[in-house]
Amino acid sequence: MRFRTTILESDGSQAVAELEAPDEQSLHERLFREGRSLLRCRALAADETADLVDFPLSTRRLVLLTQAMQEALDAGVPLLLTFKALEDQEEDDRLAALLDDLADRVSSGQQLSDALAAHPRAFPSVYCALVKAGEQSGSVPSVLQSLADFLDWKLEIAGIVKQAMIYPLVVLTAGYGMVLFMLSFVIPKLGGVLAKMGGDLPAASQMLLDCSGFVSANILWICLGSVAGLVTFLMLLRTSWMRDAMMAVLGSMPVARNVVSTLAVAQFSRTLGVLLKAGLTMTHALELGAASVAAPRFRRMLRECRNKIIGGARLGEAFSEVELLPPVALSMVKVGEEAGRLPITFERLSKLYDREVKAAVRKALAMLEPIVTVALGVIVGGVAVLVVTTIYTAMKGIGK
Repeated sequence: MRFRTTILESDGSQAVAELEAPDEQSLHERLFREGRSLLRCRALAADETADLVDFPLSTRRLVLLTQAMQEALDAGVPLLLTFKALEDQEEDDRLAALLDDLADRVSSGQQLSDALAAHPRAFPSVYCALVKAGEQSGSVPSVLQSLADFLDWKLEIAGIVKQAMIYPLVVLTAGYGMVLFMLSFVIPKLGGVLAKMGGDLPAASQMLLDCSGFVSANILWICLGSVAGLVTFLMLLRTSWMRDAMMAVLGSMPVARNVVSTLAVAQFSRTLGVLLKAGLTMTHALELGAASVAAPRFRRMLRECRNKIIGGARLGEAFSEVELLPPVALSMVKVGEEAGRLPITFERLSKLYDREVKAAVRKALAMLEPIVTVALGVIVGGVAVLVVTTIYTAMKGIGK
């Protein structure tokens, strides 16, 4: 059997480990022979692996857990009791196991940041670095509050972007379904009538009839392939390279370019403000801030800025050389750097660009709705024109 154990070492320290043993008594005896003592252990289920306690947490789950830790520390409640209380009321077995592991690690003497870092899929590197900085400065509750606010902001922005995409996706799906319906049911019946009538048809009309014949004969496979393609695309979106490719494509599109660039500045400003407020060095904050930005081009520019700062450049100079920020934001950064108030400056920038992101999304949506509608009208109207042209040509042939 496999046990998750908390062990008292010979030097008085405590450690958490997963060990194999026939039973609990055998585990006690084995550790005793090694000069160690078993403080507590829990048998793992047969299908319980390391992935059980290291899985990606949704942003909403992470917000709730962060708020619970912040409120517990602010009220003077030990984190161990908080983790145990959350575990007792948790219905998700994986999350309960994660909380149990965090409780075991904290009770064994590990720092909270080290316990969180043991689950890299659940807690991002930025999250763990901020908690560690809070531990070093003695301000963990305020850091956790900043983290909760930051995660809430991410949820709000994600909600705005998703809401903006609903209309185009619904219209495109309806248009795709309408075209398939016309090609698989309407036009084949027209083709049967035209075949009886005989006569030559224009090349475009003949191509339309051939296409509809293929779609009609393979409609089931086309529908299954469309669903499979959509599922594959959604699964690929979970990978970093696909997300980077999508952001690069969106960043090159006229309608979405302003949204992508404004969102990147907002993400960076918000993240860097929280990191600097927690006491991280500028180079470390830039490294972590770059990892939190979705746009790959913006990430490359941030890494270039970091290298310039390591080489001795000032922050404002580095930003100016790579043209990272708009002129107004760059001026604010230079003034904040001179005054030694960069955390406050980036906090103000984040609030400014919060509004800019929402305005950019609304503007893009206002432009996208007519574009999608016109594109759908052109496709469906084009098919309709070809159908009418085909009928007219056939009737003209009969008249002759």
